[in-house]
Amino acid sequence: MAAMAADSVRDGRLIQQLYREHLELLVLDNFDSLAQAHWNGGIAGLPGDPRQFNLAPRLAGYSPIGEKDLPNQVSYIAARPAAIGALLDIASRVKSGPVEVTSLVRHTEYQGALRATNVNAHTAVPMHTMGLAFDIALVNTSLETAQEIRDVLLQMRRAGDILFVGERRQLVFHVVPHPSRLGHYTDVYAQALGMPPADAFTPVIAFTPTRAAAGRHVRPQVTAEVIAVVPTLESVEEWWATEQAYADLAVEVLPEGASELPALAVQAAGPGGDGENGSLLLLLSLLMCGTAGILSRRHVAVRLAPAP
Repeated sequence: MAAMAADSVRDGRLIQQLYREHLELLVLDNFDSLAQAHWNGGIAGLPGDPRQFNLAPRLAGYSPIGEKDLPNQVSYIAARPAAIGALLDIASRVKSGPVEVTSLVRHTEYQGALRATNVNAHTAVPMHTMGLAFDIALVNTSLETAQEIRDVLLQMRRAGDILFVGERRQLVFHVVPHPSRLGHYTDVYAQALGMPPADAFTPVIAFTPTRAAAGRHVRPQVTAEVIAVVPTLESVEEWWATEQAYADLAVEVLPEGASELPALAVQAAGPGGDGENGSLLLLLSLLMCGTAGILSRRHVAVRLAPAP
């Protein structure tokens, strides 16, 4: 740790510099904020069997994960998907033994309680409260594995994948994915574990600040990719309730500048008809039109037209 002190100081300053502007957006203020982040997929848990990924979260003994809120410990065995992706990458490179993890996500109130016993909790940009940091412990790790972990971290730092601080008092490596690699490590998480189990998944990606070109006006742009269109839960329930009923869907499409077109009627067969094909065609029509209408015995008209 002593030999890495200068690099640790440099990375500590760099972490604050790169992430400071994202603190207000990403910080989790209290347990309710943490629970909400679990719900929307912003925070994701470690794999159910971490040993399969060469991980050993400390759940008991000295300074376990969530030590200040043990009844809710499971909520703290989690982090942003990008942070877990980086942790999985590190663990996959260590061959001599498991990687022990002692801290992942925290919220601000938890961080405040931790300051009384942990001097390292005093920081201007608390990365754990953003869900973007994890601590790798060395106390219960063999010398061979500790040295291998150190070498892996140094290699990944040189590659621009992570930033890390060696904390001498507690003998842990405080690790943060580099902002430029958050998207990559979110993909690593998704490839290893699938998308976070949430009602509404919202990955968080921050970007390294860049200098604006002198004399140029930069127009902000947002690029989004639609990966799925599904009916709402209420519409699905209504769909199944009317599965055996006759129902028509009339679709009218009016491109900009075009005259009114005749409606395209799609009928779902009821009892005695081709129910499976009719039901599938209706569902596909709903998805193509971008709406989940409530099917009944009446005609349902869907009109696509330019906004006024």
